[in-house]
Amino acid sequence: MKKFAMLLAVVMVAVFSAGVIVAADAPAKATVKDVQKSKPAVTFEHKAHADRIKNCAECHHKDAAGKEQKCFACHKAEKKGDAVALKDVMHKKCKDCHSKDATKKAPTKCDDCHKK
Repeated sequence: MKKFAMLLAVVMVAVFSAGVIVAADAPAKATVKDVQKSKPAVTFEHKAHADRIKNCAECHHKDAAGKEQKCFACHKAEKKGDAVALKDVMHKKCKDCHSKDATKKAPTKCDDCHKK
């Protein structure tokens, strides 16, 4: 039982360390501009999000660690197969997370992200 607990501890450290190492290489900013029609593109502090979340798979849920792609690689302008449309997934994922922000500093309104 002790060997199993030690092995589990080593695996957990490796998994969490990989997320921190990958987050260290995250680009400083990211811009979502692939499906904008009437609103300006959204630019956000990608590295700050990566540092805070510490788990790239939270957003890049289908990508292997270190091989994360832009959201538009899977999420297109319209729903395709199992992949939700980019606009819908960004609005849901981002707004859901931002609404849980205890400091109330995370943007949740259209013009907070879509800056003119």
